[in-house]
Amino acid sequence: MSISRTVNISCPSCGKQQDVRLYDAINVDTDPELKDALMQNQLNRVTCVDCDLSFRVDKPVLYTDPKLEILIHWVPESDGMDREAILEEFEQSLERMNEMMPDNQELPAVRLVMSRVELVELIFMLEAGLNQRVVEYVKYSVYTRNPEKLDPHRFRLLLNVQDSTEEEFCFVMQDAISQELGEVLRYGRSAYDSMIELYKENPDEFTEMFPGPCISARNLLLEDEEDEV
Repeated sequence: MSISRTVNISCPSCGKQQDVRLYDAINVDTDPELKDALMQNQLNRVTCVDCDLSFRVDKPVLYTDPKLEILIHWVPESDGMDREAILEEFEQSLERMNEMMPDNQELPAVRLVMSRVELVELIFMLEAGLNQRVVEYVKYSVYTRNPEKLDPHRFRLLLNVQDSTEEEFCFVMQDAISQELGEVLRYGRSAYDSMIELYKENPDEFTEMFPGPCISARNLLLEDEEDEV
């Protein structure tokens, strides 16, 4: 089931306080309308009762799709929480989820994302039956081949599953600061298919490169850069 709670928040524009209902977890099997709200950027969105400002409250949300066995935990990046803090928050959430599991049942694999667009991207990716690690390997190749255009500090590279075809993957550059979508990059689908064959032969190589829980080419590049400092 989905889990929500009432929270008292202040409007970021006028400061008006009000009680709002925010979701900690959504189950798209029992509450499909919450998936629609997520996709339309309306989940945990609030309208101020005084100034009518509409704003989204970004907070950790667990996305669950029992039929497809998809569990994704979104812990938003913020000025006060770096990647290390997010991983720590994620581990604490896993402990709480494990405590809720019935006896003799293990918690299914839970993926971690750090932005709403990455959550939406991953949902589409998994629903399409794509291998997340192989897709991120493809992104890693695109980043490293275009270092001047694709600075990982500045840009996210998102797979647009809906506009991709059997011949090409459609990637979109997103400015990580302004959140604006920019240039579209196309990548031959045959390269992904070849990597899938490599994955089948040696999945450990991909797992070592992207061990999780956050499987992200951009994060890997940023971590590699930090290690070099």
